Amino acid sequence: MTQVRPFSASDRSRQRRLGFTMLELMLVVATLAVVFTMVVPRMTIMRDGTALRAGRQQLSAAFAAARAAALQKGKPSTLTLTGNKASVTVLSGLSSTSVKVMGPIDLLNSVGVTLTPIGGAPTTVSYNARGLLTPIPAEVLKYRLSAGGRADTLCITPAGIILKKGCTL
Repeated sequence: MTQVRPFSASDRSRQRRLGFTMLELMLVVATLAVVFTMVVPRMTIMRDGTALRAGRQQLSAAFAAARAAALQKGKPSTLTLTGNKASVTVLSGLSSTSVKVMGPIDLLNSVGVTLTPIGGAPTTVSYNARGLLTPIPAEVLKYRLSAGGRADTLCITPAGIILKKGCTL
C-alpha cells in the first residue's frame, strides 16, 4: 500500500509559482516594444521601395504597350496620363476608330504611387506607325513616381524607348 503524504511547505510554494510574475511579463512587453520600434521604419522603407518598383513597371508597361500597338497596327497610338491613371488607345480599322488597348491603370489605388510629369513632359504621348514619339520632343521625357518619402524617375527618349533605371532629374 502506498502512503499518501501531506503537502509540505515547499510543495505549496511550487504550486504558486506556475505562472509568470508581473516583472517578467513587463520585461517581455518592453523588449517587444523596442524590437517593434526598430522594425517598423525599415518595413515602411521596404514597402515604399516595392511600391515604386511596381509603379515604374506598370508605367513602363503602358508606354511599351502604346509603342507596340502602334507598331503592330501600323497606326498611331496614344498614351494618356490623367492624374495618376494611364490608358492606351490605338487607331484601328479603315475608319480609324479609337480602340482601348490598356487601362486605365490607377497607380495610386493599385500600388500607392503618385505620378508627376517633370519639365513640361506631356500628359498625352503619341506614337506614330513606326513606334516613334510624335511630335518628336526636344529632350528626354521625364515622369516622377513617388511613394511615401521616396521617389523614382521614368525617362522616355525621343525615339520612344524607355531608359533603364538611372536616368537623372
